[in-house]
Amino acid sequence: MRPFRGIRIALKSLTAHKLRVALALLAIMIGVASVTVMVGIGKGAEDEVRRKIQGMGTNLVVVSAAISRSVKGQIGQIGLMTTLTIPDSKAIQEDCPDVVRVAPAYSKKLLVRHDNLSYSTKVTGTVPGFTQIKNVFMDMGSFFDDDDVRLMAPVAVIGPTVVRNLFPDKHPVGEGIRIGKVLFKVIGVTTSKGDFGGEDEDDQIYVPLRTAMNKLFNVTYLSNIYIEARGFEETSLVQKQVKSLLRERHRLRGDVIDDFTIQNQADVVEAESSVAKTFSLLVIAIASVSMLIGGVGILGVMLLSIKERVSEIGVRRAVGARRKDILVQFLVESSFLGVMGGIAGIAVGLAVSQLLRIFSGMPLVLSINHMLASLVFSVLVGMIFGIYPSWKAAGLDPIMALNSRT
Repeated sequence: MRPFRGIRIALKSLTAHKLRVALALLAIMIGVASVTVMVGIGKGAEDEVRRKIQGMGTNLVVVSAAISRSVKGQIGQIGLMTTLTIPDSKAIQEDCPDVVRVAPAYSKKLLVRHDNLSYSTKVTGTVPGFTQIKNVFMDMGSFFDDDDVRLMAPVAVIGPTVVRNLFPDKHPVGEGIRIGKVLFKVIGVTTSKGDFGGEDEDDQIYVPLRTAMNKLFNVTYLSNIYIEARGFEETSLVQKQVKSLLRERHRLRGDVIDDFTIQNQADVVEAESSVAKTFSLLVIAIASVSMLIGGVGILGVMLLSIKERVSEIGVRRAVGARRKDILVQFLVESSFLGVMGGIAGIAVGLAVSQLLRIFSGMPLVLSINHMLASLVFSVLVGMIFGIYPSWKAAGLDPIMALNSRT
């Protein structure tokens, strides 16, 4: 049997029952469309998270003063540990071979005022190297330098959210702001980073570390130490080196728990990737169920088609068609249903993705591989669910089939 003739017969048979075929294709179309859209959303979210993680700092390791927790009914000290110090940060810089640079910091929320406007925001005291470690770039003005840190200069660099809240109608550089009870001069504004982990990275004020520790917070310890490793692969190694060094410096022996916590960029990337992959697998599983339901619809359509075309099958067998020809014919029809459902699903998925991108601003990354995989799966569904009807059609007795015409 010529292939094109078989396809023409399949099309003629399917178009004879448009509503029935459309209902059978609907579930497959929904499944393929959902895979296209949801995988696009998942990939877009994953890329956005990766971009923001990279924007937080390349090869980053963060040491934080630990908060004690209750363990097995024993309650330890509650609150911020005070054992993380500037000498610790210097020791990390000098004694850890895979560390490129270190930025000690102390952060806390304080009330900030300018003219009649005021609100609470995060104030971070740090050093100039912080900009390189955390990828902080300037939109206007400049960041403070080492002399400002050494001289405890009352200067501040503010984020775009602070600008919107305190300087809605004026240029902020050169203006004065009052942080707590201390007057600071704004010398720069950072570029926007957006939200990350539910926190607005633009809602921050940076001041020289010694100014913050002595004039604002009156502390002798740090809340964080930001570390840049030599490379992304070395972040885990740096974490081990820093942990060993700090335990020795803080005289933590045996099973004594750490009075600090360490998080590296690799752990964050791995955790976010794991969430994205789990989400994608869940979507694919749901879409697969939808396509299997569509397969059941194809099974029903094909069985009805065989019942209505018994006499046609008898005539074709009588004029020389073999069982194999009948089997292939009905397999072509069921596979064609899978192809049409897959193509329609991809078209609908692309259209919905574009609408979401335009009207919601949601970042979507459309994956050709996932769309092709969905199409292949829909064709396989059509073929698999068409095997039984095709085998049943091929097994019809020609004489009995011809007699059904009467």
